[in-house]
Order: sequence, then structure tokens, then C-alpha cells
Amino acid sequence: TPISAGPGITIDKQAGTPSGDDAGDTITYTFDVTNTGNVTLDPVTVDDPLVTVDCPSATLAPGASMTCTATYTLTQGDVDAGGVTNTATVTGNPPTGPDVTSDDTVTTPIPSAPLIQLDKVAGIPSGSDAGDTIDYTFVVTNTGNVTLDPIAIDDPTVGAVVCPVTTLAPGDDTTCTATYTLTQADVDAGHVANTATVSGTPPTGADVTAT
Repeated sequence: TPISAGPGITIDKQAGTPSGDDAGDTITYTFDVTNTGNVTLDPVTVDDPLVTVDCPSATLAPGASMTCTATYTLTQGDVDAGGVTNTATVTGNPPTGPDVTSDDTVTTPIPSAPLIQLDKVAGIPSGSDAGDTIDYTFVVTNTGNVTLDPIAIDDPTVGAVVCPVTTLAPGDDTTCTATYTLTQADVDAGHVANTATVSGTPPTGADVTAT
């Protein structure tokens, strides 16, 4: 008496709340796999190109389910992109005939929080006369969670500010420099007061600035 085989399988992939919004934080995934057919599937495997998936069993009887798990560590590219999208595919091998498969895609958004900081310091003037100079340093720090590219400093008094790099990853800093030549008006006024503004361009959204 022939019994018709009707193998079938489904997968439901879910992403937990990320442990944070920075590179190095993690996302825990669950993969609910169900044998929806009438024959035993052996083996059952889950493939996800981003993670190694751990399943409690490699065999599923008809109607049975199991939950597999995996943990993914965020890269700076994920944070800069604003999220992680990936697809998991489950494959089940029936007693006869071709394998059955199913897939599911999940997107996990990562909020962008661009921030920048500027610390400007004036060195001791080389003298007290017109024509003497002041060396300035500008320490720029990326205090947000996304890459800033480019960064630029505007100081209308000193003019061009030279920075060794124009791209800053989160947590990185760079020290820029400029030299200003005193005018007679500066000496007559008894001081030089000026303001610098740094701007940084995040992957999306408006530039961030600091003074």
C-alpha cells in the first residue's frame, strides 16, 4: 500500500533587541523551524551567511518544531549603514526525493547618533609684536556611533587649518594645526579672540558641528 510522501518545512527568523548601537554590540537571533510535512526530515540544517546557527537537533519528526539560536556582533559598517539585513535558509532531507527548503529575512535597524567635539588650544605667542605668531592646535574627536567623512575646520581668523586625516571612526580623534601671524591691531587690542567650528558628515542626515 503506497503512502504518499509530502515533505515540508518552514522557518521563522526573529532578531532580538541589539545590546547597543555601536560596533561590537550584539544581536541575538532565534530561528523557529517546523516540519510541516508527513515524513521525518534528517538532517535539518539552518544556513545564515552572517552567523553560525546552533540547533538542538538535526532531526525533525512531522509536526515537530525546534528553536535554533545565533549571536551576531555589529561591525562599524552595519552601524554606518543604519541596520543589518540578512536571510536564513533551512534545509530538510526527507527519506526519499529532493530536499525541502524555506527562508526568512529580518532587518534590524541601528539608530544613527553622529556627534563631534572640538578642543582648540593656543600656544604661547612667539613674541608681542606685529609679525610674531601663535600656533594653534585643534583636537577633533568623533563622539558619536557612525563614521564621519569628511571632517573640516573653519577658523576665519587663522585661515587654513591642516588636519592629518579627514575621516574619523567613532571614538577616534585627530589633531589639526594652524599658525596665525599677529597684526598691529591685535597688539593694540591686547589679545586675539577667535572661534573655530568643526563639521563632520555622517553616512546619512545633516552634518554635525561643534565650536
